[in-house]
Amino acid sequence: MRFLSILGVLVGVLLFAAPAQAHVRATTVAVDLRSQGDRVTAVVDMEYDIVARLFNLDEATPDKAEEPTDVRRKSLEAHASEVTAYVGERLRLSRSSIGCVADHEGRVEIVASGAARVALAYQCPASGAFTVHSGIFRTEDGVVDDASALVGYEIDGTRGAALLDTAHPSFTVGHAGLLSEVPRFVRLGAEHLLFGLDHVLFLLVLLLGAKKLRDVVKLATAFTVAHSVTLVMAALGWVSVPGWIVEPLIALSIAFVAIDNLLSPKTSHRLPVVFGFGLLHGLGFAGALSVDGPLSASTLADLVSFNVGIELVQLTIIALAFPALSYLRRAATARALTLGTLAATIAVAGAGLVWFAERSPLLT
Repeated sequence: MRFLSILGVLVGVLLFAAPAQAHVRATTVAVDLRSQGDRVTAVVDMEYDIVARLFNLDEATPDKAEEPTDVRRKSLEAHASEVTAYVGERLRLSRSSIGCVADHEGRVEIVASGAARVALAYQCPASGAFTVHSGIFRTEDGVVDDASALVGYEIDGTRGAALLDTAHPSFTVGHAGLLSEVPRFVRLGAEHLLFGLDHVLFLLVLLLGAKKLRDVVKLATAFTVAHSVTLVMAALGWVSVPGWIVEPLIALSIAFVAIDNLLSPKTSHRLPVVFGFGLLHGLGFAGALSVDGPLSASTLADLVSFNVGIELVQLTIIALAFPALSYLRRAATARALTLGTLAATIAVAGAGLVWFAERSPLLT
């Protein structure tokens, strides 16, 4: 009965969490800055769903056959002036404390990844220390609990990247060392996995189907290698898959593995399946990163740090969950084990299917 009680709590948590979106609590805005004399161009990529909530974008269309990307593009363009004005006010640039002036007649579009992109031009003093301050998606906006800005820049011949957050909302070009951003990128990666309930649930359902530590090591290694590959490739722009395709499929992967735990007692096929889904989850992780330009030592350090953060949380989840599940398997009777596993599987599969329905533009 103790086993069923513990599983009952787990099932209740999963069912309660099922309607929640996996990437609502935190988001990362990608900012690319390039200077040419006294002119600085800024390209800002933001999660479309968050922009839609902030500006009440209406995606309704009488033409149900229309592509989701076209629907979003029209919705965004209808509010272009509001969106560009918001970005121009919240992304503040300056030289030697003299503010740059943003041209609010910028360009808006939906890019291949599914993000909402705003391109702006700033008029700046020709020389002086260049400072960037980001206040995009503050807590008081009421759309996310926390927001970071990943800034890639090529200013006055200096190329690099910086991660801005609530505690560190600004930086000055040239005042940071190669490894100064490592702790923040590690934290960003850790938060992206920890707050991405779909990724956590995928790991837990894998552990639910793994009986031996050797199996856990193999599955975790396959998942890590796969998502690391697509994370780097997508972050560098070598691979681009729209978010409205990736996110529903990630949700579907959770339901698939959960049901597979019940229907396929043999696990010989599990390794290639997990590797394939790992490639998919890597594309989801890359939603927090966007790197423009050639791969540099600074960019490599940022990507490695971000992935280290993901792996630290992943290892922590495995270290806590697998021993707990092993103990429950030993302590439970055969009947309780069967009923508990069935209940947990139904809860996890249900959560995955609910997320799939919520994220699929063809079903909403």
